[in-house]
Amino acid sequence: MLALARYSLKGPYQAAAVVGMLAIAAVFLPLLAGQSFFIAIVATVLIVMACALVGLIILTQGTVSGLKSIVVSIFGITLVTTLVLKTPTLGISIGLMQWLPIVILAQTLKSTKSLTLMIFAGLVLALVAIAIQFLIWPDLEARLLPVFHQSLIGLYDNSTLTSESVGEYIRLLVHWMVLLIVSTLYLLFTGIMLLSRSMQARLANSDGYRQEFHALALGKPVAFAGLIILITSIWLDQDWITSMAMAVMAAFLYQGIAVVHCKLATSKHRALIIGIYYTLLIIFPQVVAVSSIGGMIDNWMIFRKNRNIEST
Repeated sequence: MLALARYSLKGPYQAAAVVGMLAIAAVFLPLLAGQSFFIAIVATVLIVMACALVGLIILTQGTVSGLKSIVVSIFGITLVTTLVLKTPTLGISIGLMQWLPIVILAQTLKSTKSLTLMIFAGLVLALVAIAIQFLIWPDLEARLLPVFHQSLIGLYDNSTLTSESVGEYIRLLVHWMVLLIVSTLYLLFTGIMLLSRSMQARLANSDGYRQEFHALALGKPVAFAGLIILITSIWLDQDWITSMAMAVMAAFLYQGIAVVHCKLATSKHRALIIGIYYTLLIIFPQVVAVSSIGGMIDNWMIFRKNRNIEST
């Protein structure tokens, strides 16, 4: 990844070529190789790499340089979708959805030089996106249910499951997918920007990113507002506020992870423990919830000595 980053930073043509090829490959691969879990993972990795490189370009060379790479990417994606699917608008839509959040977050980080403000800006965007989602597509869950029923129709042939249990399983799957879609994208795009900042520091042989991440804190006002959203979501039990609560939890998850990294910074078994911790995060939602709540509480209890005191 660092080799690609170094090559991309050599000039606008190199950057556009690398980002364009990665973005086009991410769209073209599923069309060529078919839909499977492995192909989906590979396509996601390609998208993450392309977006991280654009973020790095904006951080180091400015927004104009990043936009040049994005234009090449959108043109390539549009060309592929036009030739293969006969839908040029699909390529433009994919390009805008993929690059717009990256440009906003990268420019925020470049201007403020603050991971905290970048993550907070992403949270604001996520909350706005959730509001738009439930205003424009209030029946999104009802629309997706028939699609998933058709896609998972094979489950009805399973003799160990009743049609009622399969229907309930699909309903819950779609329900939580609708609630978590924006939060998941929020985690994806902010995580990509953390990767971009990490690459920037590593290319400069700097320890700045580690120090910045260890000191990450969203602050008491944000934590208090987040706590109100969480309590309101429990009280009202409405999908839109629950979705917003999930976005808030996603934001404070970063602060909880920062606490863990900071506490383990001097541990001899740091790599092993952090590896186990991330594995548990992926497997158990309870670990995610505890980490998020821990990150929120950290704004009052201050678990780290080198915390970003300015953010309190």
